[in-house]
Amino acid sequence: MQARPWGYTIDVRTLPPVPHPVNLNLESTLGCNLECVMCGSHLSGVTKLRRSMDLDLLTRIEREVAPGVSEVSLTVAGEPFLTPRLPQFVAMVERAGAELSLNSNGTLMRDTRLLRRVLRRSAVIRFSVDGATADTYESIRVGADFEQVIRNIQMVVGIRNELERHLRPRLVMCSVLMRRNVSELDELVRLASRLGLDRLDVAHLTVLVPEMEPESLLSDPLGADKALIGAQKTADELGFRVNLPPLMNGQRLVPSKRAKVRLALGELGQMSNRRVDRLRGLLSRKIAMARWSRKAGGTVPCHFLQNGVFVTIGGDVAPCPMPGRPLAGNLHTSSFAELWNGPVLTAMRRGFIEGDPFDCCAHCSQNPEGYQPSDEDTVKPPDYELPGLDNRQVAQSR
Repeated sequence: MQARPWGYTIDVRTLPPVPHPVNLNLESTLGCNLECVMCGSHLSGVTKLRRSMDLDLLTRIEREVAPGVSEVSLTVAGEPFLTPRLPQFVAMVERAGAELSLNSNGTLMRDTRLLRRVLRRSAVIRFSVDGATADTYESIRVGADFEQVIRNIQMVVGIRNELERHLRPRLVMCSVLMRRNVSELDELVRLASRLGLDRLDVAHLTVLVPEMEPESLLSDPLGADKALIGAQKTADELGFRVNLPPLMNGQRLVPSKRAKVRLALGELGQMSNRRVDRLRGLLSRKIAMARWSRKAGGTVPCHFLQNGVFVTIGGDVAPCPMPGRPLAGNLHTSSFAELWNGPVLTAMRRGFIEGDPFDCCAHCSQNPEGYQPSDEDTVKPPDYELPGLDNRQVAQSR
């Protein structure tokens, strides 16, 4: 057993090696032009530094991590269209034969060659929109213009629809649910559908600082559940796909039987060779991980620990971008192969298999077996840790 600087005890017993990840999440930039009230990176001050990942590190990532990856997600904290290095990241993805996944606030998108290049290479582009009215949206995403963002989304939808079917990415609206916007959830479903988007993804607010506690829906569980049930009903009526968080008791909402048929027919109508290849890749990975689970003696429900990895702007390797997670090491001092099946990530996987996951995993929203929104540990990650630059520890792999 080894004690680590973040306070966990690491069990160094090994597991069968996990196959190389298929999803790569890169913190390509920390810069952002907005000051969103729920954003840990803004609250920690790092978004004002406008830093981007340096090209030497990107070269190492392309050499050690990108081969075999099918999807590359850019940024967690920053705005991808703010960095002047976006063309270099897109080029790396193109050379790797992977697809892009982007999260954008939608404020800086313009009809340019770069945008069209991004659209052709992307599997999915997500627009962060946390209100269905200008007042609510602009109170959350401080510095943004609601009407301009809606026009930009309409522009992107128009360009996407001009592409050949096999080149069209999915376009998704993402919203963080809190007290000030929960009453607009139904209208957010309608807005996303009206804009011609493919889906609305909703997540509960994660309280990163005490000042955000009044916005947590823990204080209004009945209102939260009512809004979620109503949103699912509206989506079913529209034949529109939504990914909603669980009710406060952990119950998952699903479309009605009729809506499932309608959604399935819609999916078939959008099918292309590219999507078939993507589905084939997903199935292949599931089979590979099922074999791994049999050898390991149990399953790991976390998508990140099975299939993906997160690399920060400074080269830190972590299982995911979620608050409170430990670091496996740094690419400047260790090879990726050493870290992917190294002691930290192995211990996290073993924790799930043995029924004793790390604290940061036990109630994480990405853990379908342990996430319950009414749980204090869910809305408050360990130690209120903000994802800043100064408080990132690097665990040296041994």
